[in-house]
Amino acid sequence: MTIEFFSTSSEVRVKQSFISPTVYLDHWAIRLFSDNLVLQDRFVNTLRSKCGTLLLSSISFSEFAASTDPRHAADAEDFIERLLPNIYLTDFALDKVLERERTEPNNAKRFWPSADLPQLKLFAERAQDALLGFTMRGFITLAHENRADIAAVTVEVIQQIKSGIEAALADSSYVAKARTIQPTDVRPRTLVILGELMRGFYLDPVAPISDNDVVDMLHAVMPINCCDYVLLDGAWAERVEKMKQRIMKVDSNMPIAKCFSKRNQGVQAFLNDLEAFDQSTLVNPAIP
Repeated sequence: MTIEFFSTSSEVRVKQSFISPTVYLDHWAIRLFSDNLVLQDRFVNTLRSKCGTLLLSSISFSEFAASTDPRHAADAEDFIERLLPNIYLTDFALDKVLERERTEPNNAKRFWPSADLPQLKLFAERAQDALLGFTMRGFITLAHENRADIAAVTVEVIQQIKSGIEAALADSSYVAKARTIQPTDVRPRTLVILGELMRGFYLDPVAPISDNDVVDMLHAVMPINCCDYVLLDGAWAERVEKMKQRIMKVDSNMPIAKCFSKRNQGVQAFLNDLEAFDQSTLVNPAIP
């Protein structure tokens, strides 16, 4: 069980676990499984039968908040409701994972993603409400109802990241180093993945960086690091594949997620691979 409640002498507490097979869905993939009940049944039945985990991020919630149609949030809630309690809430705090990676001699170990404690607390508090119980319904809708505040915070975060990338692009020595650096174990996993995914910006420095580029990158960095499976936009799935090829060339023992997109029947390939997943053969499970 991934999210569970337990009682102490004075209070009820909640904890979550990140149990393989672990899956992260980009916004489009959540929408797809929310809308297509045939695919939804197949995914839900498989992940539950494997006792796996769906990773949910604050980034995904903010994207549902931005939607003009509240039904998208409600449909996503119905989909995720069927997976309870097999979810894990993350705040995408890369620095928390990076801190643990710095203590390792190489990049062979994967760690659990950082927990979104405020969201987990809210989920637990709602679960203690007798009228609500253990449910996801209304959870994402809360984000939609507070979309103005969430949008302001999201825009600020995106602009900070874009400003950082643009400042780096203005530094010719930094760009030259970024283009030639290899994905070795000299740097921790998070920095390797972040650097490789950003490499496309440095290879084509005159190309504009959109807000969607930043959001898509955020969708990729931690899930690729921590999960077994990730569904991303096609362009970013290609970046991940290039990263894997570069890692193989330097003989780094650095496992990363299997990545799929809509392209080339990717959703079907993902479901086929998930159905064939064997916990006993997993070589590098993410550790707490």
